Amino acid sequence: MNQEIKESLSAAGVNMEDAMERLMNNEMLFERLLMKFKNDSNFAGLEKALDEKNYDEAFHCAHTLKGVAGNLGMEELTNADIVVVEKLRSQNYEGLEEDIKVVREAYTKIMEILQKID
Repeated sequence: MNQEIKESLSAAGVNMEDAMERLMNNEMLFERLLMKFKNDSNFAGLEKALDEKNYDEAFHCAHTLKGVAGNLGMEELTNADIVVVEKLRSQNYEGLEEDIKVVREAYTKIMEILQKID
């Protein structure tokens, strides 16, 4: 992974140091996991479930997304998603549309960078 990608990920709220520490400084593993994240369907599932007002499925997708993003050091995405997870957990759906916009923004930033990785 080149330096430009690393810097872009950091600017998008990815704590590279935390991710590398968690993965025992295995950069190849980190890159492989990022490619798996690129194909992960939990964000799309979250949006679909919210559109359908299927809050149980939305919670499942949001919770899984939070865990995966957290393990990869995606702090901005994780922190935005925590708000959604906790609202869904407590069945408080007020303001979810605005909250999901914050998640979408963080997710989109990361995905745009991941599209640049071969």
